[in-house]
Parts: sequence; structure tokens; C-alpha cells
Amino acid sequence: MVGTKHDLKCTELKTDIAVIGAGGCGLAAAVAAAQKGAKVIVLENRSRAGGATMFAEGPFAADSPVQKRLNIDCTSEALFKMHMTYNHWEVDARLVRAIINESGDTIRWLEDQGVDFYMAHMSPGETLYEWHNPRNGGPEVIQAFLNTCRKLGVQILYETSVRKILTDSSGIVNGVVAKAGGTELTVRARSVIIATGGFGGNKRMMQKYTAFLDIDRAMQRTMLLGIHNGDGIRMAFELGAAGDGLGNLCLHGPLSEVRRAFGIAIEAKTVWVNRNGERFMEESASFSPFESANGVLRQPGQTCFSLFDEAILQNAIKNGMDRPFESSLHSRPQNDPKLDTILREEAKLDHLKISNSWDKIAGWMGVNSATLTDTIREYNTDCERGRDHLFAKDPIHLKPLRNPPFYSIRCSVGYLSTLGGIKINHRMEVLNKQSKPIRGLYAGGNDAGGFSGSTYNAHLAGTGCGFAFNSGRIAGENAAKYVS
Repeated sequence: MVGTKHDLKCTELKTDIAVIGAGGCGLAAAVAAAQKGAKVIVLENRSRAGGATMFAEGPFAADSPVQKRLNIDCTSEALFKMHMTYNHWEVDARLVRAIINESGDTIRWLEDQGVDFYMAHMSPGETLYEWHNPRNGGPEVIQAFLNTCRKLGVQILYETSVRKILTDSSGIVNGVVAKAGGTELTVRARSVIIATGGFGGNKRMMQKYTAFLDIDRAMQRTMLLGIHNGDGIRMAFELGAAGDGLGNLCLHGPLSEVRRAFGIAIEAKTVWVNRNGERFMEESASFSPFESANGVLRQPGQTCFSLFDEAILQNAIKNGMDRPFESSLHSRPQNDPKLDTILREEAKLDHLKISNSWDKIAGWMGVNSATLTDTIREYNTDCERGRDHLFAKDPIHLKPLRNPPFYSIRCSVGYLSTLGGIKINHRMEVLNKQSKPIRGLYAGGNDAGGFSGSTYNAHLAGTGCGFAFNSGRIAGENAAKYVS
């Protein structure tokens, strides 16, 4: 049975496994456990399934059937070494290896459930071709999971908020207490899997664990606000679970305050300056907006401005952006003939500044006019010489700002999700502060730490989605083994 809301006939249910959360991780866990013969109930706080996976593009994988059909050489060893090197071995190596080893077969598993994948690129210069995009994005995977749940008899209770994880006198997990409408519901289970998506919508937790970030501004720029409140992490901590990577975020920046101007604001040919009117990093770092966000965080007020001229704008309109992005949900068009109209509309609302005068743009930005003028003059000289003497920007992206009108878009940092939380091992078992498993308790996805470091690895495109699906699948299989 799938999709029950508040028509419960009793206030106590029994099952083998209770899964908290019906996003990509939770549904993967439910399907995997049910395929192993376990009886599963999924409890979802919202009125529908999907969570952050509804916004996701697709997972990474190594040695997948798709890659083999296309003769793509991408081994689990190569992905493992790349991810560990990127994170300076600060992540859990056994956990990383387990996830990556599982990833190729998870694509096979998803194909068997009807998901149709194609290979995509996240950014130029990728050496490992590993990003698997469903034709219709994350929602296609969620629908496949729901279809499988229906066939396997998995029960999903919507608008059901889990408040507490229960244990017996020995500390072994044996169920949850939830609220369904005005009814308190107890689900007796021999294992519980936490998959609630992290704490990106919980301002108090964000302030506690990510004090380096301008929380109010960043929370205005996350599409997940209110969805993920950290309840799964809280309940695990109440049972004595250890934390892992709690300050890690999937940051995004420079992020335009005008959503419709996002693409042009991070165009590699633009010039980024801070509130002092000075350049602070190499602009084609926007090919990994997760890394370039780090540069913005260091600036006064965690703010920067993206500058360009009419020539750069018209080139973007005619020829498209420098940064390819082939995702099925969020791909930007190669060119947008209405972009100049959009910018002028937003300028009327004072969301950005358009002027023939750098002095007027400096006034709007609140920076010293002489400093900004010197910055532009110095940059234009570098463009003429074909060498960025400050940040070694690729000469192909060096275009002088000489053709008025000039544009300035205010940018800051947002985030897509939290990336740390509960400490788990490579079996997805939740660990206590002595690094011992809490018997019967598992976690995955954005509720769990150990896979992602402080900066989201865009070179392992599909990191978040891949970790969610694979950790959920492994948790479900191990939970089913545990209860049997």
C-alpha cells in the first residue's frame, strides 16, 4: 500500500523496518529492504514524496552498464582516488569506497526499475565521465521508486511526522513515535533508517553548525527552506549518536540576487569585484560554483559584484554561455534572446545597475569610484596583453570591458543542502560517540556525514544524489539482513 494519509485504523503499527523520510535516500532504502523480503513502512512529513531529489539531476557512478555500453572507461578505483585526493583524505575512506563500489550496480538497479539514463557533463575539462542523468531528472527516479514500492507492498504514510526513535532497555532500536494529523502513532520496528535530508531549513541548527555563513541571506537563496528541519539528526543525537561533518554545506556562488540573471552573473568573461572595488579571484572558477563560493565567503559582507559590458552580454545572447551544463532539469539555454530585456526590467527595480558610467555604477555598488576605475583599467590592460597577472585566468576568457552600457549584478552565497550530520560506518550503521553501532539504527543521504568534505566535489558530478541513492540502498539491504 502506498500513499496513506490520516485514515489509520489504529494508533500502533508493526513492521520490520521503519524508514523516516520518502526522498531519494529513504525510498532507495525502502525498495532495497523490501526486495530482501523485509516488511517496510515509510513515514514522510510532507504530503508527497521526493524531497531534494525532486530538484536533483542524477547520480555519479563507476563501471555502470551505461558506461560499458558507451565504452566509457571510468573505474571505481579512479573515482575513489579522485574523491579522496580532492578531500585530502578528511572523509571516511571505507565509506567512500563502499558507496563508489556500489554505484555502478545501482545504475543497473535503477534501470531495472525503468529509469532511462544518459551521460552528461558538469563542467569543461572533466577527466572522468561519470554523471548519469535520468531523462526527466530526479523526479523520474522518485516515480520509479514509488512504482516499485507499490509492487512490493511498501506502506508510505504521508503527513506523518516522526518525533522520537524508540529503544528497549538495552538501547536497541525498536520503533518510532510519530504524529499523523492529530493522532499519535507508534510504529514498532526492529530497525529504523533515518533519511530526512539534513537540516538546511532549520535556522537554529544552521546558526549553530555553520556560523561562518551569513545565515539570513543564504537561507533566502536555498530552494530547500522549510523542507529539511534536521529532525532525523536530532533524534539520532538523542540516542547518543556522534556527529560527522556538521558544518559542511553544498554552497553555491556567486549567486545573483536576480534569479533570472544567474547565468550571465557567473559567465567566465565577467569580472568579479568585492565591496572594496577589487578583484578577488579568477572568474572561470564559476565552472565549479561550489568552489567559487569559497572565494565569495572571504569577501566583506560575503558579497561581490559581477561586471560586464554590452559586448559580453551580446556574445552570451548570440553564442551562449561559456559553461556547459547538460542536466535534465536545470540546463541553461545556449543563448537567451530575451536576456537583455530581462536585465533592463530588473534594473528598473534596482536589482542591478546599468550605466554608461563606471562612476555611477560605483555609486550604486557603494564602492570607491577611483578604485573601481583602476580595477577595470588594470583588467583591460591584462586583456590586451593576454595575461591575467593576478589570477592567471585562461586567456580565452579575457575580454575587456570597453563597450557601454556597463552592467553590475550584486551576488552572494546560497546553498543547496547540508552535507554532514550523523556519523555512520561503511554499512550505514549509526555510530555512537565511542564509534560503536547503535543496534538497529541506520542513516544515509544528507543526514549522514563522512562522504563529502567542506567543499562539494563538482568533479564527482552527482555527489549528493549518488550518495543518497547508494547509502539508502546499502542501508536498506543491511537493515533487512539485520532484522532477518
